[in-house]
Amino acid sequence: MAGCTRGQRFLDRAAIPTDGDTEIDGLPRPWRLSTVHRVEELKSIVRMLPIWSVGILIVTASSHNHTFAIVQAKSMDRRLSGHFQIPAATMSIFSVILMLLTLCLYDRLIVPLARRLTRRPNGLSYLQRIAVGLAISLLANVSAAVVETRRRNAAAAHGLADRPSATIPISVFWLVPQYAVHGIAEAFSSVGHMEFLYDQSPESMRSTAAALFWLAVSAGTTEARCW
Repeated sequence: MAGCTRGQRFLDRAAIPTDGDTEIDGLPRPWRLSTVHRVEELKSIVRMLPIWSVGILIVTASSHNHTFAIVQAKSMDRRLSGHFQIPAATMSIFSVILMLLTLCLYDRLIVPLARRLTRRPNGLSYLQRIAVGLAISLLANVSAAVVETRRRNAAAAHGLADRPSATIPISVFWLVPQYAVHGIAEAFSSVGHMEFLYDQSPESMRSTAAALFWLAVSAGTTEARCW
């Protein structure tokens, strides 16, 4: 069929007229016969799905910062002074701060340097940016594992392993590295993921790119909670 790409050829059948696809006056039935343009738009969305699914892993890798890490913080020493304790849920501010700083440094330092090496206008491609973010998120998870091991050992050493409500004598600031590194990873992976979906989606379906991004976020969060 003229105008159709080679991939997903089975979808081309939606644009081939058959008996019953048209009204009595000759007009096509919209729910039975599609246009070639709409078929091509659907193909472009289907081709993005493998990279879209990577976004689920990106969110899953950092979602524990909003669940289990808060439980960790509640059991640790959060005192800044004699009468003030850091709220456990506010530890995510370190992710936000590092993400914003990384975005600034990325535009001002990393992009010009990468542009000289790769000869690309954007410095790194969308897929390279996602890959860098995933690699950095691995370091964040390693940091989280080390901190959790130290926290459990401190609880066992002070006989607090069987007392969930007790405060373990270990500073809550041990959680800062994992929050900070996850913020750096998000600046690469999540932003690159969103830019990829927006760039590769058809011009008439740019809102679909945002919907796919948030669908990956919801799927990754749900998957992490199931674990």
